[in-house]
Order: sequence, then structure tokens, then C-alpha cells
Amino acid sequence: MTTALEKPDTGIDALTGELTSFGPILVATDGTTSSESALKAAALLAHHADTSVTVLAVLEPLPMVAADYGMMIRPAESDQARRQLLFERVKAQVLEAAPSTTGWTVDLRDGDPPSVIARVARELKARLIVIGLGHHELLDRLFGGETALHVLRRSRVPVLAVPPGFKHLPKRAIVATDFSFASVRAARVALDLLDTMSMVYLLHVAPRMELQPEAFAAWMSLYGEGVGPAFERVKAELGLPVGVTVEAITRQGKPSRELLEFARSVQADVIITGSRGAGLVDRILVGSTATGLIRGAHCAVLAVPTPAGSERPIGWPDRAKVVIPQAQWAAELSAFTKRNVGRRASLEVDDPELGAQSQEQDYPFQGAAYDHHDERVEIMLGDFGAGGRHLTRGIGKVHAIDVLRDEHGRDWILRVAHGNGQTILTLAR
Repeated sequence: MTTALEKPDTGIDALTGELTSFGPILVATDGTTSSESALKAAALLAHHADTSVTVLAVLEPLPMVAADYGMMIRPAESDQARRQLLFERVKAQVLEAAPSTTGWTVDLRDGDPPSVIARVARELKARLIVIGLGHHELLDRLFGGETALHVLRRSRVPVLAVPPGFKHLPKRAIVATDFSFASVRAARVALDLLDTMSMVYLLHVAPRMELQPEAFAAWMSLYGEGVGPAFERVKAELGLPVGVTVEAITRQGKPSRELLEFARSVQADVIITGSRGAGLVDRILVGSTATGLIRGAHCAVLAVPTPAGSERPIGWPDRAKVVIPQAQWAAELSAFTKRNVGRRASLEVDDPELGAQSQEQDYPFQGAAYDHHDERVEIMLGDFGAGGRHLTRGIGKVHAIDVLRDEHGRDWILRVAHGNGQTILTLAR
């Protein structure tokens, strides 16, 4: 075991780059019992994959305290003493969790733990971050104890959050899928990292919508027709070994709640999901599926980051593209809405000066419309039902509208060209 005691710059760098499976495993610990499961999981994974491990502990700065005359001073406790104490605790913890520590490095940094963990993972080109799930109590959330969740929001590396008592590599996995390329990609990366599975459940959660009974029945009929073939496509693209049993499951409701309930019912070892979390909007809106899983799971959760725009195809094949004449914009957008209401969607703005900017990810599509008077296209996304989030993007100076359909003739992408740029709505396939 080698060690490092370092105090680098603690600013937050931009997190970019592709996923890698060639770097070490990075396991985060604070030296307390809540991190023991993460160290045990890292030891099991390292032994199975024959790879190295970096153990990272982050010393948080002490809060400033108020003195007379409005002055702010730090507590008298020495940072160096705190650093040495944490370092000794972590070394002892590592030796207990993994007595054979050949190829392990212990690294101690200063700063904000989630930011430092995400940055070090990028520096090391780590294949995986392993971290303890900790506790789910409300006070832990109020006082910033959700380190795993904050790491997930900043990381471009897969994050495995493990609960207390983690003892063996996962055998039974639940893969959350919305049938998009991005979710299949996340599942392939996850199953490559955890290649010990014998049972895989592909779980798709259909949106619950507030529609009139006739409209709901018609929508569910169309929706149901596409689910079976979509599951078969996902199975084929995952390419699981012959010995792995795969079962497809469809439920309806809130994705995180349905995933957690199903995980308990089948005693799953791990839930695998894609995540989007490096953007500012994703950090503010904490209602994502991955967030709900991290906060409520009693099994391990493996979240694989999804690069923005990964669902967008390269190029527009003419055979699949339908150009809508301007005189038909209103009618065709109305028909597009009726065909696709409720499908999960992502919205991206492509500006020649700024590049592609992801606006929203994984929201139910509510509708698109063209106003002849204002000459604007409105695209509406959001959760159905009272109290849900609703987002509307208004687009002016529109000069072209195209629809791209997949190989089955189903709507895939709505492109609205405006000014020198374009707005792209991508529907989950």
C-alpha cells in the first residue's frame, strides 16, 4: 500500500471526457463506519477485475465562526492535526477491509468532498467510483450528508453506491430502461463493470398520465404495441452471455418508486440506471430517477452518466426525414403531439456560436404547437398531474420544421430550425 498526503487547488474543474474502463477503482471514504461497505466492495471488485485501487479521503475545511466586531475566524483546532488523524483512521480502515493491499494507494485531499472526488476520478481516468450509501434520514439530507448523491451529480465516471453490509458481488440486477440509446449504453457499461450477473431484470416504467379515458386507452394501446419490440432490441444490444437469465418487466408510475419497490420484491443486489447530473439545471432540479434511488435504496445502485446529446443521431438520412411545409406547421405539430404525448424526451439547442447546449433531459413530452399570430413554435415538457414541473420553450424566427422517424416509421426527432441555429426534441425510442 502506498500513501499520498496532498493539498491541491480545490476549485471545481469542468468535467468532460468519455467513460473509460482502463483506470483504477476510486473508493471514497471519510474514515467512519459508513464507508466500510465501500472499501469492502472495492476490494471484491479489484480482486475480481485484477485492477488497482485508489482510496480517497477528503478533509473538509472547518467552518468560520463569528468573533467580536463582525470578524470571522477559524476554530483553533489545527488543520494539520485533523489531516493526520484522518489519514491514520483511513489507513487502519483500509488494512481491516482489505488486508492484502498490493496495488492500493491512499490519497488525502482538502476541499469539498463531492467536487474533489469527481475531479480526482477524472485525473486518474478511473473506471468506477465506489462510495457508501450512508443513511437516509431527513437530517442527513438537511445537513449535507448526501455525499453519494452530490458525487453522482458531478461525476462523469460511473458511481457505485453500496449500502451497509455489502458482502458479495451482485448476482441479481435491475436495469432501468427507457429504450433510448443512452439508457442501453449505460446498461452496457454497467454490466461490463459488474460482469458477475446471473439474473437481469429489464424494467421499464411507463408514464402515468391525466387523460380522458378514451384518449388514455388509445394512447396505451399505441404505447403497448411498441414496448415488446423495444425490449427485444434492448436484449439484443446488451449482448448478455448465454448463462444470464433476462426478464422484461413493465410498470406504471414514478420511476424511482417503482424501481425501489420491485428491487425489494425480487431481492435485487443492484439497480442500474443512467444519470445526467453535470449541468447546472440538473444540480438544481433534484427530482431525477437517480436521485430518488440514491435516497431510498437498500441495495447497491450503479449510476452511469449519460453525455448530453447522446440520443441524437449523427446526420439526417433523407429517406427517414419528413419536411413539413410552412402552411401545415400548426396541423402537423398538433398531429405530432397526439402521436407522442407522454413519451420521455430530451431538448437540445444547437447554436453555431455556443455549440450544442442540452436544455432538458428525460421529461415527458406534453405537446408542440405553432402560433400563426406570433409566428412562434412552443414545445412543452413536464410531469403530468397537479404539482408537476412544466417547462415551455418558445422559438421565434422559425424557417423550417423537420421530423425524423426511426426504422419502424415511429417519430424520433423533431427539429425546429430558427435563425442560425436549431432546437432538437429527441423522443426516447
